[in-house]
Amino acid sequence: MYVTSINFNIDKFKCYLEINQLVRQKMITYFRKASTDEVLVERDKLETGTWIDVRSPIHKEIKFLSETLNIPEEEIRISLDPDEKPRIEIEKEYKMIIIRLPYIDEKNELNITPMAIFILPKCILTISIETTHVLTDFIEHKVKNVFTTKKTRFMLQILKRANYYFQKHLDEVEKKIESTEKTLLKSFKNQEIIELLKFQKSLVYLNTAVVSNDKILEKILSGKILKLYNEDEDILEDIVIENKESIEMVNIYTNILANTTDAYASIISNNLNIVMKFLTSVTIILAIPTIVSSFYGMNVPLPFQHTQFAFQFPFFISILLMGVAIGWFVKKKYF
Repeated sequence: MYVTSINFNIDKFKCYLEINQLVRQKMITYFRKASTDEVLVERDKLETGTWIDVRSPIHKEIKFLSETLNIPEEEIRISLDPDEKPRIEIEKEYKMIIIRLPYIDEKNELNITPMAIFILPKCILTISIETTHVLTDFIEHKVKNVFTTKKTRFMLQILKRANYYFQKHLDEVEKKIESTEKTLLKSFKNQEIIELLKFQKSLVYLNTAVVSNDKILEKILSGKILKLYNEDEDILEDIVIENKESIEMVNIYTNILANTTDAYASIISNNLNIVMKFLTSVTIILAIPTIVSSFYGMNVPLPFQHTQFAFQFPFFISILLMGVAIGWFVKKKYF
């Protein structure tokens, strides 16, 4: 009884930790790193030069952000719309940039999610629905030379990291396409074709995202949205070039995938025709003894019916005709 109680308490404690972790993912977290800091550190409260990371905020959190940062609740809720398109909003109190990021969903499929970046006088705010590697890489110190006090530079680093994952996912899609193609050569099933269609769907999502992001990057590069220093302009130009490369890669893979899908659909259809031709030939060959036996079994006078060759005669006739049929089918390359 005592052991059972301990196990129950342990399970209850694990459940509490899991719930607490889920709640924590939805909480507002503060991070800050200045030029004097070694790494990005989580803070307990809002400070000047802070990065505020918000994941799937609930009503109370949205209200808190609105009151604390002087951002209308409607703007925050709009940025949480999964179908929200990339755009830029400029107000006196803030500048809002919405872009799209790639992520792997619960079905282990590539998908796209929006993320809003609010550039405020004293801090920078990011709001996203899904957890993506783009932001977690900053928290896990995988990105170098990150300073949240330099808001414009930090925003550009987020955009650059987004480009990195776009290209990474494109490389993964390419490898999966090649792997599926090898399996498809030996397959007569539709599963591989379905896999290719999934990749095509992922490429459509990626194409929509990178093309939409490209328009936002071009607007920022014009210098009318944000004040850019020389180093920032160089970084942004590299980001624009990388994003255009992603657009070209998506278009190339889409064309290759479309051609591959059509080609292998024809191959599968041709393989099926070959199988049906083979089975039809075998059926015809096996039908020959039945036909000969049927003729020889009629109730009419037949050759050798009263001799000891009454069975051997139809048997050898059947073998002879089957041999002729096999030779003809081989000549016609039905086998």
